[in-house]
Amino acid sequence: MTTGFSIRWRVLALAVLMSVIWLAPVRQADAAETGQQIFQDICAPCHTIGKGKLVGPDLAGVTARREKNWLRRQIKEPDKLIEEKDPIALQLLKEAEDVEMPPPEISDEGLAAVIAYLKSTEQLANVEVGLPSQYMPTMLISLLVLIGLTLIGLIVGKKKVDVR
Repeated sequence: MTTGFSIRWRVLALAVLMSVIWLAPVRQADAAETGQQIFQDICAPCHTIGKGKLVGPDLAGVTARREKNWLRRQIKEPDKLIEEKDPIALQLLKEAEDVEMPPPEISDEGLAAVIAYLKSTEQLANVEVGLPSQYMPTMLISLLVLIGLTLIGLIVGKKKVDVR
């Protein structure tokens, strides 16, 4: 026999579990947003995304063209790749008219955020700063959480509403 008390705890546990599952994509969106800020601060003076070459190459589609480990090394330590005579790094250097990319002062978390941002831009047809579609997952998750919490409140409270 189940009591009202145990049902309430099950509903509460289910609500917490659903919230954690729904909010997991928000962390990825946060990483892309942080990565966008880092990109604007550190990378944008030399690189664009989909707008052509500046000093360095256009980075549109770079996460699809390059392996993740190579991309991490190219961003974190481009000088070492050139010293190792990496063919892709040497080709990029040649295309940049022998202007070497300086190693940015970026943490591993910042590096992961920049790569997440670059990956997120590949899903968009038009990359603009502050694109409203970036906020749709957060809005949908918030709406679902609000509906879930409302249902939990109604079930737990067992309120009867008299509509006249």
